[in-house]
Amino acid sequence: MLLRRITKHVKNENWFAVFIDFVIVVIGVLFAFQVTEWNNQRANHTAEYRALERLIIEYEENLTILAITKTGSVNTSLAADKLITMIAPEPDPNINDKNIGKTILDVLINPKFEPNLGVTKSLQSSGVLTLIQNQDIHRELSSWQSDMEVINDWQEIERMHGEELVLGLLYEYISLPNITHHASNAKQDANPSKMTSDYQGLFSSKRFEGLLDNRSYNYQSLLESMTKLEAKTHNLIKLFKARKRELE
Repeated sequence: MLLRRITKHVKNENWFAVFIDFVIVVIGVLFAFQVTEWNNQRANHTAEYRALERLIIEYEENLTILAITKTGSVNTSLAADKLITMIAPEPDPNINDKNIGKTILDVLINPKFEPNLGVTKSLQSSGVLTLIQNQDIHRELSSWQSDMEVINDWQEIERMHGEELVLGLLYEYISLPNITHHASNAKQDANPSKMTSDYQGLFSSKRFEGLLDNRSYNYQSLLESMTKLEAKTHNLIKLFKARKRELE
């Protein structure tokens, strides 16, 4: 109808009416664009809000996983230190087999931090992560992933060190079933230690002591990286929640 009216005004050379019709068309188009923009902004606002909700849940879960892994890593580090004092340079004949066996088993444990990053990766691949209007969040997420790679490197070093070096040397002197037997069945007051006397070579080995020293040092470095990531995770969650409040 509007087109027919414009055509009629042009034929009648009613230029003022043509101008009015043109203004109406332009305003209508601009209004339509604005409505579309409002709808897009509202959709992005909702998507950002929901993304932040999911990220908060994911990184709070990762904080719990990190705490559990960190506790296990502390135990492994302490076991390495304890074993060094127990067996080097001269093993104490009064140390009982159960104590030694349990400490050896503890030092062989390699806790691994495996975070849940399904939400983060999904938001990255879908492009929704770019909707978060906070540069601090994007910087912290990037830094978090870099710190996570550092932890992965330390964990891989200790997996190889623990499994290929410490465990390999242990097997030259003592089998894992025997260690488990001593750890679970030996009496706490069994002195002097039969395990110590049977495997004197291992317990007085400078090489074994050196491996344990390395393991203790590496785990201390790993724990420092975990503590740093823990603080960064707390800060990320804080940023997520602050941005979420801005959108409410």
